[in-house]
Amino acid sequence: MKRQMIQAVLLLSLCPLLAAQQPKQAVSLSTTTPAGQQAPEAPSSSAIAARTKAIKNARTIRINSETRFLTVSTLERALMKEKNWNQLGLNIVETGRSADLEIVVNRLIFTHIHTYVVTDKSTGIVLAAGRVRAFDGIVASGPMAEQIVKILSSARLPAQPAGPDRGL
Repeated sequence: MKRQMIQAVLLLSLCPLLAAQQPKQAVSLSTTTPAGQQAPEAPSSSAIAARTKAIKNARTIRINSETRFLTVSTLERALMKEKNWNQLGLNIVETGRSADLEIVVNRLIFTHIHTYVVTDKSTGIVLAAGRVRAFDGIVASGPMAEQIVKILSSARLPAQPAGPDRGL
């Protein structure tokens, strides 16, 4: 009986560590959902155009962290390490200053899931949202920055044509 209790306690204590080793996850924008749930309506073309326009017109971005596990400076460093960051033409401003876009990061309680939401400060429109599963904020900052830069690049940078060396 005692041995089974010890095994159960060890299993429960190691589950979060094992889950942290799973691949990164991002929020999917598809409308398919598991059986029994209604699919959200696809955004209209005017809503997509408004989001794209907000991202294109932005010049400054502010990062707010609602968790102590992922600090503002950690995400700043990760964003600046991304290869397309300099091409975006965005400046990161310190907390307390006015900015065009805001990134709010958080960590769901008792999990290893770190979330982010990118909003347009003038209209309050949510431009993007996602999540990353990682053991701590330092590990989560890399994939999170990669996702954010990919979203911003798709609206701000011209599309790169597919060439013979670009794959499919």
